Amino acid sequence: MEDQLEVGSVKYSGKAVARGVLDAGKAGKALTGLDDLLRYFNAKQSSDLAKAEYDVPVSVREGSWEAVVLGAVGLVAGKFALTYATHAAEQMAKRDFDGVGFKDIFAKSLAAIVHLVRLAKHTKRVKGWPLENLRWNSDSTEVGIPNDAGEYQYFSPEFIKWYAGMQPGMIAKLAEVVEEERVLTISVRNQQDGAISETVTIREKRIFTGNIDELETEDFLFPELEHGAEARLEGVLIRGNAESNSIGLHYRGHSLNCVPEEGSIVQYKPALFLKCVVEGRITRLSKSHTVAERRPTIIVRRVTPLERDGQRVLL
Repeated sequence: MEDQLEVGSVKYSGKAVARGVLDAGKAGKALTGLDDLLRYFNAKQSSDLAKAEYDVPVSVREGSWEAVVLGAVGLVAGKFALTYATHAAEQMAKRDFDGVGFKDIFAKSLAAIVHLVRLAKHTKRVKGWPLENLRWNSDSTEVGIPNDAGEYQYFSPEFIKWYAGMQPGMIAKLAEVVEEERVLTISVRNQQDGAISETVTIREKRIFTGNIDELETEDFLFPELEHGAEARLEGVLIRGNAESNSIGLHYRGHSLNCVPEEGSIVQYKPALFLKCVVEGRITRLSKSHTVAERRPTIIVRRVTPLERDGQRVLL
C-alpha cells in the first residue's frame, strides 16, 4: 500500500550510512530541510496552502537512510486532516486543483527540488543565476539558462520563478549532511518521464553550503523569522487598516505587517497602542509569489495585551 502512495524520496547512501543509521542531529536537519522545501513549493502551487496548517507525510525506510514522501491525506495525522476539511481547503481543492490530488502537489514540489539541484550543479550557485542570455526551446515550454562556460540546460519557467523567492538555506540543510562516503539522492516519480533524480556528492556540497549565512541575511529583516515558522513576538500594536484588514506591530525598531488568521482586525482594537504578545505564523511570500518579502508578515492567531489601557507606551 505504501509503495502505491510513494511520491519520491530523499536518500543518503554510502559507507558512512552503515545499515541505514544516521546521526539524530543530521537526520533532524535533513527532515527539517525537506519539510521547509516541500511547504515552500506547495505554497507556490496554492496560496491556501501557505495559510493552512498541515503535516508532511514521511516514512523513513530501512537500508540506506531514506525519507519517503507519501501523497495521501488519509495518512496525514492531526491538524492537516482537520484543516483539509475547512472551507478554505475545500475551496482550494475545487478552484486550484480540480482533478489533482495531494499526491500530485507533493510530486510537483519534489520535482522542483530535483530541478533546483540540477540548476545549482549546472551554474555552481544556489542564487543569482545568469538570466540575461536566456534561450527558449522549440515549443517555448522550457527556458535555457547558461553556465559560466556558455553551456545551456533547460528548465521550467514556473520553477525558475519559484526559485527566485526562496532562501538558499533550505536546500543547504539537505546538503550539509553529505560527507565523503555519504551521497544525497533526491528523486520523484513522474507520470510522464518515470522517476527522475539528482545527486549531491562531497565534491558538489560546497555549491549548496558555501557562504549560506551571507546569502540568507542579504536584504532580509529578521532572517530568524523563517517562512512557515510559529512566532511569539512582544511589541506594540501601532496602527490598523480596515481596508487591508491588517495591523502593524512595532517590534525591535521596525513595523511588521500583521493579518488576522480569522475575522476582522476590529477584534484587536482594544489592544491598539498597547504592549502586547502577538502569536501566529510567519509568511514571507509576496503577493506575486515570485520573490521573498524582505519583511516578514505575521498571520495572527492571538494577541495578548501586557498592560492596561491607562498604561499606553509611546515608542
